[in-house]
Amino acid sequence: MLDAARDLILAEGPRGTTVEAIAKASGAPTGTIYHRFGSRDELIAKAWVRAVKRSQVAFADATIAEDPYEAAVGAGLALIEFCREHPEDGRMLVSHSSSELIGARVSADLVGSRLSAELRAELEELNRPVERVVVNLSRRLYGSASRANVERVMLAVFDLPYGALKRHLDVGRHPPADLGKRLARGIRAVL
Repeated sequence: MLDAARDLILAEGPRGTTVEAIAKASGAPTGTIYHRFGSRDELIAKAWVRAVKRSQVAFADATIAEDPYEAAVGAGLALIEFCREHPEDGRMLVSHSSSELIGARVSADLVGSRLSAELRAELEELNRPVERVVVNLSRRLYGSASRANVERVMLAVFDLPYGALKRHLDVGRHPPADLGKRLARGIRAVL
């Protein structure tokens, strides 16, 4: 059901991703979808969370290199590798914001949303693993996690790769084969 929701988001956009369309695409009865997820918004949010968590694992795992610069480059390149291994999840993450998909920003705005309290709490904490990795990389690279250092690392390992992939994935193209090499040079230059 999560795969069907993701695939519909990519093909039809969030508005075209109805429970009926998900049921048809997944082969699951609509009653089963409502029983398992409670609502369309909950199902879409869970598909989003699954993709984010998958990408975060790849991001964190890429930082194991002893040399902090190589760890940072690995983290930056992890998004490209994630998008190659999980192209649909990658495209959903790069092409659609959480607010576009679930109708509320991942912040206090979720309090009034139709999502369960458990899912709202999960969404509130969703980016903490990436934040911890970036802070750790900042300390390893520069000896401190000052705001300026964290911002520089975030630009290098997240913003730059995300932007480089977005323009290709938004239009359904695979990233160029040499994007990783070019991106690695850019990440090193920013760091």
